[in-house]
Amino acid sequence: MFEGKRIIDITAAIRQDIPVYPGDPEPVIEQICSIAKDGFALSAIFMGSHTGTHVDAPSHVLDDGISVDMLVPGDLMGRAILLDMRCAGSCICAEHLDTAWKAIGPGNKIDVLLLKTDAASSIEGSDNLCLKEDIATWIYNKKINILGVDAFSIESKGELSLHRSLLSQGVNIVECLDLSKVKEGIYTFICLPLKIVDCDAAPARAILIDDQV
Repeated sequence: MFEGKRIIDITAAIRQDIPVYPGDPEPVIEQICSIAKDGFALSAIFMGSHTGTHVDAPSHVLDDGISVDMLVPGDLMGRAILLDMRCAGSCICAEHLDTAWKAIGPGNKIDVLLLKTDAASSIEGSDNLCLKEDIATWIYNKKINILGVDAFSIESKGELSLHRSLLSQGVNIVECLDLSKVKEGIYTFICLPLKIVDCDAAPARAILIDDQV
């Protein structure tokens, strides 16, 4: 199915020293059993639901929102456009997106909008990232189903109004992607969060398929 195509892993690896959003629990990975002692290896893992690359469920910010186990896998796949927004600064608005979008000229329907900002390169950078509220309307008008960013969050600390706007419109949010080695362009995007019942988010494995290779 993917013969001759390049598969790009854009998942942030989970490890004990992985940076997390300020205030989130730091992950702990502890070996419980070992091959030498028990004949098999077994580990205990403790981490927050928003650790590493993860998908936010509507229940993250909406009282009546569905949990992550109820998300439809097919809604987290599709034709993606990756826009390099590093030159736009820490405050990105719909006008910035429009300019970058037109420069690529995606043509056919786009399901996924991925933003490369380098904000996750430091905790401070992520906290300063600001996606303006008008992005929600821009995404809705483009009929985009997924917004993915390389930051710890799509918005800095506050009322999470952009989260609420997007998730209430059925737009899935994927945060903390590793886009450091990916160029602007059109890809196929697949992201599958863990199926954790009644949870507000879940770590996910995310990949891009480069159809141009």
